[in-house]
Amino acid sequence: MPNFEEFVNEKTLFKNKDVLSPHFVPETLVHRDEELRAVMRCVAPVLKGEKAKNLFSYGKTGTGKTACIRNVLHKLDERGDAQVRSVYMNCRVYDSRYKIIQKCVADFKPGFARSGYSFAVLYEEFLDWVDGAGEEPPKRVIVALDELDGIKDLDSLVYTLTRANDDLKKGSVSMLGVSNKVDFKNRLDTRSRSSLCEEELVFASYNADQLRDILRQRIAEGFNAGAVEDGAVSLAAAVAASENGDARYALSLLLRAGELAQKRKQDKVTDKLVEEARKLADEDTAFGVISSLPQHQQLLLYAISSLAGDAHYKRLVTDDEGER
Repeated sequence: MPNFEEFVNEKTLFKNKDVLSPHFVPETLVHRDEELRAVMRCVAPVLKGEKAKNLFSYGKTGTGKTACIRNVLHKLDERGDAQVRSVYMNCRVYDSRYKIIQKCVADFKPGFARSGYSFAVLYEEFLDWVDGAGEEPPKRVIVALDELDGIKDLDSLVYTLTRANDDLKKGSVSMLGVSNKVDFKNRLDTRSRSSLCEEELVFASYNADQLRDILRQRIAEGFNAGAVEDGAVSLAAAVAASENGDARYALSLLLRAGELAQKRKQDKVTDKLVEEARKLADEDTAFGVISSLPQHQQLLLYAISSLAGDAHYKRLVTDDEGER
């Protein structure tokens, strides 16, 4: 009869799987020194008692935007300045002005009740905390908004956070915005665009050589020595380079290939396993896209595929901007 010990004690190729996760932020970001420097330049004024500049960063999926922002904020927090505070949030979850201000209050004033208050009350509570309300030193706050194109009332949020600096007697509030949509800023009204895009930073896609370097860095920390063949690294990098230079995709291919190798009790991650991982990933993506469609659209796709017979089909896993 199966038991957990069988899986706990099995031989593994992995040293630390978390390193291969898209949520992992390495201490050193390969091929992103200039971007890190640009973010730090915008944030650094808070260390001199000044307001940070608002920054809008954009680029395609897997180009290091989130990692750069989180890396800089982590380094900022490590300095231990009690008057400098930051909050990071993914706007697919915190998708409205209310939820974002509520998150700020919850993070900065954990003793304050999380729900049941109007936006006006939460906003005043946030301002009082930033200002210090005469009892504490004022704060210089940085609000990092990842995937901010997911915010339903973004113009209102940008206006609110910008206006906060007019309403404050002391302290400041700044924004770091991140989006995968290169043309996203054009959807903002003129006032919001000028406020949010005080500084702009474009993240270019990684090429195959850069992706190889990124993979090697993660492999050294995530896999046992010698567990991944060079051919597997090169193939994962090449495939990801063709997918808009997506480092997350490259890492997911290696992770999945490693899991396949372990499941089959193989001692190496090979290029064949990476290719198999790619096919499985594509199938999962296509399945996810099709499953999310309304039933009538699924039936239409089924009818088209039936008419097509054995003909090869074009991949249906990218949007009109070429993103996965």
